[in-house]
Amino acid sequence: MIDFFEDNYVYFLVPLISGLIGYITNVLSIKMTFYPLDFVGIKPFLGWQGILPSKATKMAEKSVDLLTRDLFKPKEVFERLDVKKVENILHDDFLEMSANITDSVMKIKMPIAWEVAGIAVRGKIKKIIAFLLPEIVENSLQEIKENIDKILDLKLLAVNTMKEDKAMINKIFLDLGGRQFRFIEVSGFWLGMLFGIGQNLTSLYTTHWLMFAVYGVFIGFITNWLAIKLIFEPAEPKKVGPFKFWGLFLRNQKEESYRYSQIIATEVLTNENLFDYIFRFSKSEVTKNIIFKYVSLAVDKALESQPVLFKFLITNQKTSEFKSIVFFHLINELPLHIRSVFTYTEKALNIQNTIGEKMANLPPKQFIDFLRPAFQEDEWKLIAVGAALGGVAGILQSMLV
Repeated sequence: MIDFFEDNYVYFLVPLISGLIGYITNVLSIKMTFYPLDFVGIKPFLGWQGILPSKATKMAEKSVDLLTRDLFKPKEVFERLDVKKVENILHDDFLEMSANITDSVMKIKMPIAWEVAGIAVRGKIKKIIAFLLPEIVENSLQEIKENIDKILDLKLLAVNTMKEDKAMINKIFLDLGGRQFRFIEVSGFWLGMLFGIGQNLTSLYTTHWLMFAVYGVFIGFITNWLAIKLIFEPAEPKKVGPFKFWGLFLRNQKEESYRYSQIIATEVLTNENLFDYIFRFSKSEVTKNIIFKYVSLAVDKALESQPVLFKFLITNQKTSEFKSIVFFHLINELPLHIRSVFTYTEKALNIQNTIGEKMANLPPKQFIDFLRPAFQEDEWKLIAVGAALGGVAGILQSMLV
């Protein structure tokens, strides 16, 4: 028995080596899908950049297509926001904001009048602004809620956030497909061993290095191709005798859905990103127009109650300038103070659970469309890399044998 093994040990090693080839090529091809984040080498041909990072914009768009189409409706989500509660939480902030805004406006436009007005008059004006400011914010937020679909371009926000951080795109797909990628790696070993048995049979007729190279290419190609197929297909469970076949990604739909929703809620659609976009980076002027409208009404209301001296000094032009300055300060200060309500807004908007629940309940084919399109266009590269690495490993194997 020992003599038989010593005489034929190569035939026992070949399936094992083929299994290692399948495993290593799959591991490397997956790594090369995600890394490096930036091109390493001499452009345009000598070097490599991860498949996903090389198409950051396209991958970001694909990764949020389902999100913006089916999982997150801004109007529906922001309807949960109680602007009265926001106003109550910001009560102390309003006092600070009104003092800052009033001092800035009056010192810029009417420094002498503001100086001679005295503490009592200045205090009265600040109180009036402090009284009007909550009304401005409440009315503005209410109208922003009603027009949120015109203000918030969810896809633009999500794509821009991801484009700025290529590692985030990797994180989404690695976290979401982590179990599936491990399956590709492990399946490479077992499928490689299976094809190694076939390689043994072929070696009875020839041990030419070309045969090992061809088998290496075949193993690298077929292990990746089969593994990808097994992840996504079939979309619906199919029974063949006592066995049930079902795409691996679909078996974990609920778990994967909540993992995705957690990443999106904590990395992309954060309170900070949403409100910064609404107040500062809106592609339209809707937010600014809304706030200016209520600032204008409030300034008119405030001036009506002022002493005759102020009414005489304040011309229509000055009134217009007052409104512009008040608006300028408010549009810059409000986003800073709005952070005080993030604990409430995070709970009220409930983004993580909203996305998770909707995604978990998607029909299987629709759920597959979330991850599959991101790879489908370039999965040939993943397979080709596996085949190329397999060919190199096959040649090295022939040298060993």
